[in-house]
Amino acid sequence: TRGNDPWNRWFYAGQFPEGCQDPAYREYYTRMLQWGTFLPMMRSHGTDTPREIWRFGEPGTVYYDAILEMIRLRYTLLPYIYSYAWKITNENYTMARMLAFDFAYDPRVLDIKDEYMFGDALLVCPVTEPNATSRTVYLPKGCQWYDFWTEKLYEGGQDINVDAPIDRIPLFVKAGSIIPMGDKYVDCSEDQVGKPIDIRVYPGKNASFTLYFDEGDNYNCENGEYSIIDICWDESEKILSLGDRKGSYKGMPETQVFFIDMLGGALPNGSDCVYNGSKTEIHLN
Repeated sequence: TRGNDPWNRWFYAGQFPEGCQDPAYREYYTRMLQWGTFLPMMRSHGTDTPREIWRFGEPGTVYYDAILEMIRLRYTLLPYIYSYAWKITNENYTMARMLAFDFAYDPRVLDIKDEYMFGDALLVCPVTEPNATSRTVYLPKGCQWYDFWTEKLYEGGQDINVDAPIDRIPLFVKAGSIIPMGDKYVDCSEDQVGKPIDIRVYPGKNASFTLYFDEGDNYNCENGEYSIIDICWDESEKILSLGDRKGSYKGMPETQVFFIDMLGGALPNGSDCVYNGSKTEIHLN
């Protein structure tokens, strides 16, 4: 009953002596890890077959490098993900969103089952076919979309065919978005604490994002021990505003370094800033 589809064999991987040495299983695992990078909880969980990254090859080989890229991307996105985790708690938000949640006016999205929004900004398009090197993606209408990898801008409301080599999951960012990003060269989430945060602005429309911080290792946030910074992008004026910091928590640093990165525009000198908790405006025109 395994058939000729190589991905059928992943289910039986525990019965194969080669386990994760099976090229078909390596491909399947890599694609599912790419998908898992854009879920509220990312974990490599299971039985029978080892899943450590070094089981899939050596540094410089295709599967090892593809898995490493996704692990590093997950660490990079922690400020974005952690802020949405707070929004779930505070506002009953949903982080992994079917397209109809955000684009109900577009009838094309109502029956799309293989794309979804991860937060307000990211359109995730998992690869679910073996041996794929590309896939068709529908970009919801009503806005423009940036290819996360190439930064190419597309109009919404169309199907496009995008490259999807084994080391890349098709990923798009809605124009008019702010994505805070951390350092990808870390060994654990604690290593992100106190490091600069890259505020990446995807222009096209006004945008806003609420950046959340707390101690990160306890439940004191439930007692109000956390801080938030409202970040706003004014498209017409080309001004990025960091609002007054609200709240505090034990060990909160007095200052936070932000690197400002606007796609499609040259940044003036001084666009990187040391934020001291007071409202700050950065002109990007």
